[in-house]
Amino acid sequence: MSYPTPTLRTLARPRTLWLCALALTTLSGCTEWPRLAAKPEPQPAPPEPAEQQPPQPQSTPVIPKEPSLYEWRGEGRRVSHIVVDTDDQKARFYDGDVEVGWATVATGVSRHPTPTGSFTVMEKVENKRSNLYGRYYGSGGKLIQSNVKVGRDPLPDGARFVGAKMPYFMRLTYDGIGLHAGPIPRPGRPASHGCIRMPAEVAPLLFAKVDQGTAVTIVGRGPSYGNYAKRQRQLAAERAASERREQAARAQSAPEPSPRVTDTTEPPAPTPLAPAQQQPAQPTVPDDAPATVTDTPQTVARDEPAPATAQDVRQPLGSSALRLPESGMVQRLSPEPSTPTPEANEG
Repeated sequence: MSYPTPTLRTLARPRTLWLCALALTTLSGCTEWPRLAAKPEPQPAPPEPAEQQPPQPQSTPVIPKEPSLYEWRGEGRRVSHIVVDTDDQKARFYDGDVEVGWATVATGVSRHPTPTGSFTVMEKVENKRSNLYGRYYGSGGKLIQSNVKVGRDPLPDGARFVGAKMPYFMRLTYDGIGLHAGPIPRPGRPASHGCIRMPAEVAPLLFAKVDQGTAVTIVGRGPSYGNYAKRQRQLAAERAASERREQAARAQSAPEPSPRVTDTTEPPAPTPLAPAQQQPAQPTVPDDAPATVTDTPQTVARDEPAPATAQDVRQPLGSSALRLPESGMVQRLSPEPSTPTPEANEG
């Protein structure tokens, strides 16, 4: 009896596979047994996962601020001393020994250096313009030339000079050096014609706290003026003494004015005039005497005064009598005052 071929193959397959596996094990036993008998090496533990950091919020990048050109702490205080350093291009302000502020400044360039030494504030002008440096303007306010210097740059026809602004000016020398507000184009480097420029924000604050006579010391590079303030005080004292001597000399050389004398004497009394000459008495003729008629005229001698002349009409000064030439009589006018009037005393 024969079985179908597929059934036999199906029954024989597990057994065939088992035999093949056994043969393979036998053949490889000599070489593979040590490996199978050895302990397996421990595998390294897998690394622990790193802790997850919470996400940080992104911060806005910090933009560095521009360095400040000044600092002011002088509210309610006066400035008694200023120190300017031309090397550091800084000015420091003091109330006694306390620093109340500082400022970046621009002193004179090498062609126009700022002098060093001891000074005082000689003058304060809030709105000042330079009389040496400025600009030329034409008609209608058109700018013709900038950065001009009087005496160096000729003035064009029809142009006018306008001095550079120097607000809050505090004079230190008679040759134009002083502190004032002005541009500082390159902080830390000189830029002026010799003056000490300060920031526009700090200049009015300092101007209000500085008195005339405040001490200013300038150190660093620059021509030395020495103790300029002391020399100016000495010169002022010498000028004052010279003026006093001149006034005293003029007072001694001038003639002394004579004292004013009031005339209290009475005017001279009027000179009495001589009594008028009387005519000689004529002989009395009785009424009943007969009249005598003569044919020839008779000359009768009469003692009459001569006709008055111009000299007779003149009266003595101060006399109140008036001679009447026709009759030879004297007529007295109103009496004169016995004492002089004030108008008569004034010359």
